[in-house]
Amino acid sequence: MASEERDGRVLLSVLTVLALVAGAAWWRSAAPEPGAATAAPAPFPSAEPISRTWRVDPSTGDAWPSRPGRDPTARALRAPATAPDRSVVIRVEDDGTARVLQVSHVVWRETSALTPDEPPVVRQVNPSRGDDYRLTVSCSGDGSIAVQLSGAGTGDAQRLLRCGGRLELPLLGGTGVPVLVRFTGVRGRAELNARLEALY
Repeated sequence: MASEERDGRVLLSVLTVLALVAGAAWWRSAAPEPGAATAAPAPFPSAEPISRTWRVDPSTGDAWPSRPGRDPTARALRAPATAPDRSVVIRVEDDGTARVLQVSHVVWRETSALTPDEPPVVRQVNPSRGDDYRLTVSCSGDGSIAVQLSGAGTGDAQRLLRCGGRLELPLLGGTGVPVLVRFTGVRGRAELNARLEALY
């Protein structure tokens, strides 16, 4: 009886190993080839599209949003896996090579309560020629704020942000001229949270 029981266990062990080997072979054959392109899920439509990738012209310092459906080179560039909720700033060099700019350090942070009847909050940065920055602005509350940039190279730029949203602006290719950032309460009460990061 003991030898029949041992033979049954051996047979069961052999069948288990064969089943595992066959499953592993099927699993490997069904896996996609390394490097093969897979379709990315379509983004959810939103009332206010947010561009997460920016193309940079190193000769002028101009930056423009790159939308994957319109710019074929943007699909090959991926955001760093460490911060998927942040925008990615990409510098394209004269020779056509591209690299993702990383955060060097936080230059300043601003947290203030803004209302339409109070004076604006003004911050400044004195970039050297060629310095790159990213301004991130968000607010909480029932209001909205205006963000105005002066001296950023291409003239004054102004954006309106409703609380609950986030705004990320690249300030690229510093010219050596001071850049002023003005935060103004437009409607309701807004708790401002802004950060200027140096990029390298």
